[in-house]
This record gives sequence, structure tokens and C-alpha cells, in this order.
Amino acid sequence: MLFKINILQMVKIISLFGILLLYSPNVRSQVAFMGGVNLCYVRNHNLLKDQNPIITYHLGFSFKMYPFKKKPDLSLQSEIMFNQKGYMQKLDKDYFFHFSYLSWTILANYPIKKEISVNTGLEISGLISTNVIDGLTTYNHSDIGLVLGISCFETRRINFYSRVVYGLLPMLDYYKIDKLGNFTGNIHDLKNMAFSVGIKINLTNEKIRLFK
Repeated sequence: MLFKINILQMVKIISLFGILLLYSPNVRSQVAFMGGVNLCYVRNHNLLKDQNPIITYHLGFSFKMYPFKKKPDLSLQSEIMFNQKGYMQKLDKDYFFHFSYLSWTILANYPIKKEISVNTGLEISGLISTNVIDGLTTYNHSDIGLVLGISCFETRRINFYSRVVYGLLPMLDYYKIDKLGNFTGNIHDLKNMAFSVGIKINLTNEKIRLFK
């Protein structure tokens, strides 16, 4: 895999971001609590049979700032959250596969109407636990997803958001084997997909800007 971020690297990146925020004199006004549900499944090349989506959850904090003087309404938003994904298979019974990630999301946010904003960016995640036996040694620890979302009533204390996260990195790397037992190539499969909806509670509504 050409691009891989392990959990230790993620912790270092998130810690650096937190230190930078502490140097802002009004850091408290850009913090919001967020939480909601995910409708999840995985894209695959016929590896999983009888797959069904499952409902999981996410929970964390977001930080927003307005860094562009010529684009005063364009904001950058960073989120740190506990984020559970997975899928379900119907075999002899229902089997649920849960994957818990520490996720760091970076979004560009722009209002298209007074109470509606669109946002896009990346979600970078590190696998921290799973209910699959030996799952932390079987599944890849890194995940990156493209994010496209919409937010409503962002200027109010309680506001709402929804988004789609399209996973780019495979969860599994394994060998393809023919009928004679020969290795015929590498397979990179299972990519996360999630549709999320949630509520955000702004601790204050004051905008933080990096310019006067």
C-alpha cells in the first residue's frame, strides 16, 4: 500500500492540531459537540455474499475557523471522532461485523443559502478495535474516505448535518489462489461506505477568524 497511516501517526497529527488550536485566544468559541448514526456497508468484488447494511454510530468534536480574508464565508472544519462502521451477512444466521475507528475529518464548508451549507473533504481513520477474532491482525488499520455533505442551521446552537463517506483504501489485502493452490495475484478488497446523519451542538456561535 503506497499510502498508509497507522494509529500512532494519527495521534501525532491530531495532537499537533490540538496544540495549534490552543494558541488561538478564542479557541472555545469554535468547538462543537457532534454525534449521530451511520448506515454502513462495504463495497467488494463478490467476496461477500448476502451482505446487508447495518446502523452504527459516531461521536466526537468539531473545530471550525474562517481563514480566508477574501472568502469570509468559506470555513475549514476539522473533526475528531469515535466512528463505528461495518456490515452484516445473512448466512445460517445474521453475522454482524463491527469496526471501530478513530477518525480525523478535514472539511471545506461553504454556505449556499442562509441556513444551508455544503462541505467536502477527507476522512482519515485508524482502526482501534473490532468484534472479529484476530481482526486487528487481519484487517488493514488505515482508511481514507472522500466526504460530501450538507449542513443546516449552522448559526444556531443546535444544527443538523448529513454526509456520504466513500472509502478509498481496502480493508483486506490477500492472495488469489487457483484450483491447484497456486498464488495468482494480490487482491485488495472491502472498502467502507457510510451515510451519516447527526446533530451538532455549538458551544458558542461566535466565528473565529485568522485575520482582522
